[in-house]
Amino acid sequence: MKQAQATGSRALQRVTLEMSLKPFMSMEQTAIEAVCEEAIKQWLPLIGLADSCSMLLWVADGSEILTWDGDFNKEMEWGRYIGFANEEKFSHLKGKDDPRAAKLYRENPCRITYVDLRFIIEAFKRIADTKFGIRMEVGATFDAGPEFAYSDFKYKLHPEVNIAELGGSSIGLRADYKVICTWSKLHEDKVAYAAYPDGIPEGTPFGQFLGRQCASFLPALGFDYIWFSNGFGFSFFPWTFLGANYDSTTLPLANYEELTSKALSFWEQFKQECPDYRTEVRGTNFGTGMDLAKDLFPLLELYDRKYIEYPPPNSPWGALNFDFGLEVTSYMSRIAVLPKETYLFRFYANDPWFWQNPWWDLYDREPHDIYCPLAVARMNSDGKLENPGIIEILTVDTEKGELNEACAQEVIPHLRKAIEDFPDQPGILTWLYPFREYHEAVAETTENTKAIFFNDWFVRNAVNQGLPLNTVLSTDDFTAMTDDKLRELAATILFTPTSWLHENNIERLIAYIHHGGKVMLYGPALTPELLELLNLKLASGLAGEMEVTITTSGDSCVSTDQPSTLMDHDATISGGFIQEVLADPSDPHTQVRSVAKQDEQERIFALTRALPAWNGGQVSWIRGSLPFQTGIVTDLPIRQEEPYMDASVLARYLLEDFGYSLRQTKQEEATKPALLFIARHDNAFLFTGCRQDTSVSLQMRFPDGVPIIIGQTTRVGPEAASYSLDRTFHDECRVFVDQQEVGAVSCRELSPDPTRKRSSVRAIGVTNLRDAAVTIYPPLEALRAGIVEVKRGDTYLDLTDAAISDSIRLTHISGAIEISW
Repeated sequence: MKQAQATGSRALQRVTLEMSLKPFMSMEQTAIEAVCEEAIKQWLPLIGLADSCSMLLWVADGSEILTWDGDFNKEMEWGRYIGFANEEKFSHLKGKDDPRAAKLYRENPCRITYVDLRFIIEAFKRIADTKFGIRMEVGATFDAGPEFAYSDFKYKLHPEVNIAELGGSSIGLRADYKVICTWSKLHEDKVAYAAYPDGIPEGTPFGQFLGRQCASFLPALGFDYIWFSNGFGFSFFPWTFLGANYDSTTLPLANYEELTSKALSFWEQFKQECPDYRTEVRGTNFGTGMDLAKDLFPLLELYDRKYIEYPPPNSPWGALNFDFGLEVTSYMSRIAVLPKETYLFRFYANDPWFWQNPWWDLYDREPHDIYCPLAVARMNSDGKLENPGIIEILTVDTEKGELNEACAQEVIPHLRKAIEDFPDQPGILTWLYPFREYHEAVAETTENTKAIFFNDWFVRNAVNQGLPLNTVLSTDDFTAMTDDKLRELAATILFTPTSWLHENNIERLIAYIHHGGKVMLYGPALTPELLELLNLKLASGLAGEMEVTITTSGDSCVSTDQPSTLMDHDATISGGFIQEVLADPSDPHTQVRSVAKQDEQERIFALTRALPAWNGGQVSWIRGSLPFQTGIVTDLPIRQEEPYMDASVLARYLLEDFGYSLRQTKQEEATKPALLFIARHDNAFLFTGCRQDTSVSLQMRFPDGVPIIIGQTTRVGPEAASYSLDRTFHDECRVFVDQQEVGAVSCRELSPDPTRKRSSVRAIGVTNLRDAAVTIYPPLEALRAGIVEVKRGDTYLDLTDAAISDSIRLTHISGAIEISW
């Protein structure tokens, strides 16, 4: 059956399937066509949500582009291995005989020529059109690393491309693992290439060479665009949180003008030579501020110059290391500002290179890496939420060349549900992200990378500690908002670092708070305006070990473990020394929530302030600190050992001052917290998250009372109510209950039976209410149309005066009610 032609009104602009050449086990044309048809057919239920489709082909590692000489009949190296190719580049391998070194994925894999590849590309496009009525593009891939395929070009003929020169000497963190340096220059050779038939002249910039080769290769083979993989074009250190500007000991290290000009020179040269083809990027495993801090990488320049059309998507690295806080915050930091009109989401379903196929082997068939990042959305200057327009599947084939239909059948329903539930209102917390200000600060002085490093890693830690952060708003869009559009922020708390708050920037935020806005700040308070807002002043700075006291309620442990109260503050990576003390200790509107003490000296670590003149406005602040060990070369930061605490959990505790109590009960202090995101869709609250340790339970209470999640029962009283949700949860809530007498309140879906007066589309039942205040959030369309009904027994309640803004508020309700619309 043919898919309908693109209408432009579908949920997505594009679905991208990624695939290696391994499923092509014969170069007979009929066999190639059968594989193309099967790959598309398996994913039709997802493709049908989009206006178009693309197939991103993982041929080798991009060396097929580097060595392209225009001869279609030449056999090419391709990714026909399982394991690490170029094994000498990996210190954890013990030669070719190591079981993890590259081995052929099957006996006698196909010989593939460029003419074969051209036919595969043509077949995908033709079959998509004639068999399924789909417009399909095909993308080429380029990877800078050694792991995907053997490459004589990278490691024998031109090993100089793997050397990064900076400040007159080569830089590096490891002796073995190397990736192509984008600003490297090639030595002369006499080999014929398509763009250099007489060989490569000495000193040819790599960006120029790759651009010219692509300008020949892409149209000759029929490709429509190119994808830069695994940080290529971004960093010489794509897999580590360290880089040219931070080596785990010293920050900053690099010269801004030299490093940024070298990084941009590649893009300038590549785009000059290959201007007519779209370049899409994976980016590094890290976020905007993280890449700025470690490598001074100016992502804003790529956006402003339109070198790329889409931000890098969410990294697939979370599947490998379970650092979903890093995945989600990095994703948000990149989509805060867009080069054009939309952005990508990428799901790591299979792996055609190594042994793991994440849906089966890493996720345990749990969809948390679908629902959690797809709970994320960006807000624009009109106050409207924007969702990803492109969904990518990495990959549709396994390392053995299998097209496993069961994977598609299991994954697609979760993707469709997450797309159906795309957020359309901000969550309870919105990250106000200073994308442009970060770039300006680093251009001013690299000393500012210290604050930026702290800011983004602190937020990563906080999300891993259960902070429900899944909406992002750039400071550009916040500044452009009219007073009318600012009202869209009324139901969310702005969460933003202090480092960008100076001059006009802070004046606007203070005005927002004075007019009723709610804000949570993190980082040192250094400017006079910010100190005055928070009722603080500066004293001498503290660093090192200190005792932290917390006066707000926090998580609890089933065991006798007591939460750690010791913190080891490293001023270099944590935004400087801790200096803040109260300016006016007698101020009744300042509530100190945490104090850091060293010997006899005390510094304020967290507080909340709200003045009556602020019209309901409120500000909370946490100084913050990073519990990272330094002096160690590794991919991810190493957590300080016991007994030192991770102070980022305080950000979640401070939400209680805004009416949100979100605590967790763990078996032990070291138990991993649950991830929690609270998105809004169609006026409902969607509780989405992952309990990596399923012994963890959540205790929740909102300003309207206890959330009564559909399909769940919880004991409701004056305190937060406990939930033990699924390992991966994506649950809807439309009812909140506030009652003094404790009872087990249940909520479930009911049959929307018709009545003599009307036919409903949905009905929800809530039972065992005890003189309760009940707040209901029905769909706004139904609420405004006046078709929401609440029945208690056989009696329909009078809702004439109960509808308030976006909800219905009822008081003194006992027993059971049925809500319908």
